[in-house]
Amino acid sequence: MSGLLLLWWTSISLAAGSLAWISALVIGRLFREQKDARRARDRNRACDAFLDVMNGSGDALGRLRGVDHRARLMGESLLELLAMVRGVERERLITALRSIQLDDRLRRRLFKGRIAGRMVAAEALSIFPGPETVRALRAALDQTRNGNLRVALMRSLIELDAAPPLAQVLQDVHRSRGPESLLYLPLMGRLVNGDTRAALRAFGDPDTPPRARVILAEALGASGDFRALRPLCITTGAPDFELRIASVRGLAAMGHPAAEGRILAALEDPVWMVRSAACEAAGRIGLRTAVPLLITQLSDPVWWVRFRAGEALSALGPTGVRGLQAAATGPGDRPRRAASLALAERGLAMTAA
Repeated sequence: MSGLLLLWWTSISLAAGSLAWISALVIGRLFREQKDARRARDRNRACDAFLDVMNGSGDALGRLRGVDHRARLMGESLLELLAMVRGVERERLITALRSIQLDDRLRRRLFKGRIAGRMVAAEALSIFPGPETVRALRAALDQTRNGNLRVALMRSLIELDAAPPLAQVLQDVHRSRGPESLLYLPLMGRLVNGDTRAALRAFGDPDTPPRARVILAEALGASGDFRALRPLCITTGAPDFELRIASVRGLAAMGHPAAEGRILAALEDPVWMVRSAACEAAGRIGLRTAVPLLITQLSDPVWWVRFRAGEALSALGPTGVRGLQAAATGPGDRPRRAASLALAERGLAMTAA
C-alpha cells in the first residue's frame, strides 16, 4: 500500500511541477509582450518627437522626458529615422540632441550593459562627430574582445574619418572565428578604397595572416583598382584553396579580360568550390574562350559546379547557348540535365527540344 501511495504522490508532484512550469512560461511571455509593447510605444514616441524637432517645433524635446536616458532606445530610433533624412532637418535634429547630451549618454553606453546596446551606441555615435566621440570609440575598441562590437566600433571610426590602422583590422580578421570574419568584409572594402596601396602591400606580405588575405582578395577585386589585377592572378594558384576562391571572385568582380588564363586554369582546379567560382567568373567577365571547358563542367560530379557552368554558358550569348543546346540533346545524363535546366530557366527549353 505504501508503494502505491508513493506512486500517487510522485504523479501528483510531477503534475504540479508541470503546471507550475507552464504557468511560469505563460506569465513570462505575458511580461515579455507587455515589455515589447511598451518599448514599441516609447520608440514611436521618440520618433514622433524627432520628426517634430526636424519640423521646427520648440517643445518637442520636452516629450522625450522619461525615455531620453535610455541610450539604446534613443540610438535605435535615431538610426532608423536618419537613414532616410538628409540636409538641414538632419542637422537641426543632431544639434537638438546634442543640447540634451544624448551623445554623452551614448559614449558612456559604450562601456556598460549588454553587447546589443553597446553596438547600437557605437553605430549611433557616427552621427555625432568630434574628438570626444573618436576617443571614446577608440577606448572601447581597446577594451572589448567581442567581434560584433569591434566591427561596429570600427565602422563608426571609418565613418568619422578616423579609421583604425589596416594592420589592426587584419589582426582582428585573423583572430575571428570562421564565418565571423565575413563581418569585416565591408570594413575592408572601405579601407581598401581609402588606401589601395597599403592594402596591396599587406596582400603581398607573406606574414599577413591567411584569413586576412582571403578577405583582402575579395575587397581588392571589389575596389575595381586594376593595380590589384596581377596580385590576384598570382594567388589563383596559391596553396590555400580559400585564397584561390577569393582571388577568383575578386577577378570576377574586377571583370578584366586579362584574367582569362587564370580563370581557365581555375576551371580545372581539384577543389570544386574553386571550379564553381571560376564558372561564375567566366560568365561575369564574358570569356567566350571558356565555352569548351564550361561544357565539360556540365559533367562535373558536383551539382553546384554544373549549375554554375550552365549559368555561365547562358550568359555568354549565342555561342554559350548553342553549347547548352548541344549538351541538352547529347550523350550523358548529367550534362543533359544541367543544360536543360539552364535553358529552361531562361525560357529556351523549346529551342533545346
